[in-house]
Amino acid sequence: MATKILTESIPRPVQTYHRTTYPRLAFEKSDFNGHDKTVLITGGATGIGFATAKAFAKAGVQRIVIVSRSPEPQKKARAELEATFAKLQVKTHSASVTDYGRMAEILRETGRIDILVLSAMADHPFTPVHEVSTDKLDEVFQMNVIAQFDLIKSFLALPMPDHSQKTVLAINTLAAQTVLPGLVGYGSSKAAMLHVLQHFADQESTKAVGERAKFVSYHPGVIWTENVAKMLPPGAPWPEGVEWEDIQLPANFAVWLAGPQSDFLHGRFVWAQWDVEELIALKEKVEKEPNFLRLGLVL
Repeated sequence: MATKILTESIPRPVQTYHRTTYPRLAFEKSDFNGHDKTVLITGGATGIGFATAKAFAKAGVQRIVIVSRSPEPQKKARAELEATFAKLQVKTHSASVTDYGRMAEILRETGRIDILVLSAMADHPFTPVHEVSTDKLDEVFQMNVIAQFDLIKSFLALPMPDHSQKTVLAINTLAAQTVLPGLVGYGSSKAAMLHVLQHFADQESTKAVGERAKFVSYHPGVIWTENVAKMLPPGAPWPEGVEWEDIQLPANFAVWLAGPQSDFLHGRFVWAQWDVEELIALKEKVEKEPNFLRLGLVL
């Protein structure tokens, strides 16, 4: 009997589940206008963050700012972006999101920022819960919750762009909505951050149109990256049912989320694998049910 794919077995609100990118996610069909826009991506030099940077560059944004800890991957990312997209302005900063003062300084130096993509995160190897140290748990929560909270506050304090709303796209994980054994710190910290973002979104919803920021959290998929490779001990097999998905899928999905077609998903948590046409068909349900596609207790 064929092994059931883990992610496809989790209940979802749409019928169609994509594991690779598809034509509907082409930026030309998203109504996203990249003209004169600045995108700041934490953790944007590698993995999903860098794929997202390339997707926004392809969609025609004016400037991409990458913040990450390691200078060497930044150099490679910048070189590739500048070689591929001649008109794109690229700025890189070596910093940890947990350095609140430095992050606030970077935001002030950057000036106008239209889209903030939260890709930087902390995780840990698959570990039985009783073997996870308090220090490790604290480290993961400091990065995945406290640092993100502080960064968002600094972002919201910046002037509103003249030609667009502010947008926060938070890369989250399926581990926030379901218990994945061995990931107590990662899953619980991401669930906490998801709830924090719901608070931010609700606060923004009280503001007048044109003065509010848009928040959307999303699971990017089961994507093979260098960080993922570190989550299992050497030689250990991946859990049964894991199948890798296309990194271009969450990258292109992020561009769609940044456009107006997804405005109804403000404050919600979605998956990059969910078909966007079927998501749009749920717009009325989302607008009528305030807790639909949000973290909470199902009764």
